[in-house]
Amino acid sequence: METAIYELGGLRIVSDFPLFGLQACQNEVEVDFDVAFRCTHIPEQIASAVAKSGTYNGREVLLDIPEVARFLLRAGKEILIDLAPSADDDEVRSYLLGLVFGALCHQRGITPLHASAIDVADGCVAFVGASGAGKSTLIATLAQQGHEIIADDVCFLQLGTNGDVQAWPGISRIRLWEDTRAALGFDDPGVEREVHGDNKYFVPVRPPRNPTQSRLLRRVYQLHRVPHGVTKVTRLHGADAVEALMQNVYPPGLDRLCYQRHAFIACLAASRSAQVFRFSRPWDLAALGQVAEMLESHLYNIP
Repeated sequence: METAIYELGGLRIVSDFPLFGLQACQNEVEVDFDVAFRCTHIPEQIASAVAKSGTYNGREVLLDIPEVARFLLRAGKEILIDLAPSADDDEVRSYLLGLVFGALCHQRGITPLHASAIDVADGCVAFVGASGAGKSTLIATLAQQGHEIIADDVCFLQLGTNGDVQAWPGISRIRLWEDTRAALGFDDPGVEREVHGDNKYFVPVRPPRNPTQSRLLRRVYQLHRVPHGVTKVTRLHGADAVEALMQNVYPPGLDRLCYQRHAFIACLAASRSAQVFRFSRPWDLAALGQVAEMLESHLYNIP
């Protein structure tokens, strides 16, 4: 298979499996890489596994997705891919760049955050929340107001040299439900319907400036949907701020892979170096403009 070199989460990836949607490196022959993705046969079990499921032995993680592929992650440097006979490339790519790459990041000391993020002056702002909290809808609205999107769904955190936290960009496209896409008017030729699963669409966005560089994490907003009531922003401190971040570390289930400690350290640092807020607002597409206007006003007050 042909190989290509891509960038994601601050890592250069050489892959013989095509990774559509990622930033491709220029002058590939001259560029070193951090991680290799290779298609090959891998065993159904790994030696000396310590997890009950037989998937973890301290340096390797084996993830088995029925009818898709088995993925073997080796010490944060390599992902081996054993495709199922009837595997669909789009589905394989979805798992590979989501759950699997997220687990590999933890092997390297990088903390993936289930968050969408935008650029702001001197850094970035992340929006966290459970699936369905409206992260993608909110940043899509902000994109229409001229904000640059650096990640939808997952961004990648690393400790900085001065106790701060840097956020690396993720995939620069937005996943929207059909009703949201229609309400916001995203109907350009580049919009593609998701092949499998829910009635969602991939909406391309303009790549941010410096798409392969990290940003200082300045703020985090935990999105909270309220059936009725007014939009409200509340500052979170201490344990509440750490918990808001830990609840959104990606992927879930870190305890069984023994990566929870380093994720806690990253979230603790982020709660101290960035401001963390709970952003409560009604869930109503008709109110998106008003919600975005209030949020923008709050963003302008970043110290």
